[in-house]
Amino acid sequence: MARSARANFWVGLVTGAIVAAALLFSVYYVPRKGIALGRDEMRFTVVLDEAHGLHAGSPVLVSGIEAGEIGDVAIRELGDRGWRVLVGVTVFDGERFGPMLTMASTYAVAQSGLLGETVLAIAPGGAGPPVAGKLVDGTPPTDFTRILDDLAVVSKRVADFMDGREPGDPNLKASLLDLQAAIRNVRDFTANLPR
Repeated sequence: MARSARANFWVGLVTGAIVAAALLFSVYYVPRKGIALGRDEMRFTVVLDEAHGLHAGSPVLVSGIEAGEIGDVAIRELGDRGWRVLVGVTVFDGERFGPMLTMASTYAVAQSGLLGETVLAIAPGGAGPPVAGKLVDGTPPTDFTRILDDLAVVSKRVADFMDGREPGDPNLKASLLDLQAAIRNVRDFTANLPR
């Protein structure tokens, strides 16, 4: 009797593990990898100056929704543009996302998630030709070190002005213009942070 109960326990445990693995596969892997019957994938290529941490398998987000992945990353010469990084993009559900992805959309490298995973973030844009099978220009991520350098320059200029500079000093105008540029950069950087 005890032997039969132990055998039933192990059969139940193995069966439960198989069911759990199948459930995890269907919940995580199937939607992420685009295994959807009757859905056509859409492919296009994003052109960047640098890869910025993108690699094969990096997620592609359309308006924050994971819609595809990076297929490959290669360096190629593009005629008069010189050597560029070409990022092959696969959008799993071309029927759903294809109409909103045009040449007017924004294709930016960004950081997402708690660990700052590098992703290709797409913000759908207005009317324009579709991107399927085409080369589109991408934008690099905001450089936080540049923002800090700009703020250091601005704060030094304001401190110099406050240390006895005459009113109307041209450094004041320059520092205010630098401050406006730094604020714009901080705004752009924070817009790309995960919410």
